[in-house]
Amino acid sequence: MQDNKQAESALVIVLAETRAHEHTFELFKKNVLDNFQADLCLCVADNAREDTDNPFYRHARYIWRYPEPDDWGDAFDEAQRQLGFATDWRQLLTVKDQWLGGIQGEGQQPGSAGILLFFRWFLKDRLLATGLHTHYDRFIVTRSDFIHHIPHAPLELLDPEYIWIPFGEDYNGYTDRHIVASQKDILGVISITDAILSDPETLAAQMQPFTDWNLEKFIKFSFARQDLTSKVRRYPYTMYTVRSVDGHTRWSEGQFNQQLGYFVKYPNEYRRYLLAKLFIRDKGDWGTMKIHLLNALVSLTKLPELARTFKRKLRAATGDLTSLRSSRNAH
Repeated sequence: MQDNKQAESALVIVLAETRAHEHTFELFKKNVLDNFQADLCLCVADNAREDTDNPFYRHARYIWRYPEPDDWGDAFDEAQRQLGFATDWRQLLTVKDQWLGGIQGEGQQPGSAGILLFFRWFLKDRLLATGLHTHYDRFIVTRSDFIHHIPHAPLELLDPEYIWIPFGEDYNGYTDRHIVASQKDILGVISITDAILSDPETLAAQMQPFTDWNLEKFIKFSFARQDLTSKVRRYPYTMYTVRSVDGHTRWSEGQFNQQLGYFVKYPNEYRRYLLAKLFIRDKGDWGTMKIHLLNALVSLTKLPELARTFKRKLRAATGDLTSLRSSRNAH
């Protein structure tokens, strides 16, 4: 890992929407923006839900907004026209199950994954148009509704030779909620939408043999297509996603926490935060060994479930053997 005598420049990018700012922004500013002396970029939808007077907007150095259409498929059409392609990308809606949510019409899928894919294309378009992909050493693509009680993992512990993704919320792929990439990798990381627009026939042929596609699986699949998988490294999940009482959502409603006063959207995510909090309270608590330890502990939390499964199978096998022996003895 390189020895950084001078702090790396960082751009933190909030994707798609600014949500739950009344609960999240102060901690986001303290433990992410101020932690890295980073600039803030909003790459978000232009819609009536967006409160442009919220602190994310007031602190943003760059604001890129895309007018929200009734059907996000129209945004894909416009992106394809801009790139000069004319292939039928909507054939990919036949590839199930919920990786293109937000696009209307035949084969419509639930959720908002399609919207998040579009915003990766829009972010790439804006970075290239402005040249900002060459202006910063690191890029952190994230969301606004994370509670950051714990300081973000220091960049000096996250080797820029690798792409860093929090360990958890993978759903058989890579979580889409947060990623840290270097200047040389950021365009590749957000290029996962390109094949949808440029070569949907090949993409459909490669995806059709498999089922139950979600955004996480598609990210991992796309990284493999771009030979990025070997560059992926994991660090502990230290934040958790929340929803305000009247907050908008296209997917998980979450569970209301009376003590906290908001909805915790993903219980497993919250449990990972609680585990991390036992070991990390401030920036000085971070270290390479802590990263390895917390990743290992998260893996170990799956062992009780595995043990119970093994015991059930052992009891079943023992019962079958006992029945067989009894049958033999009877004869």
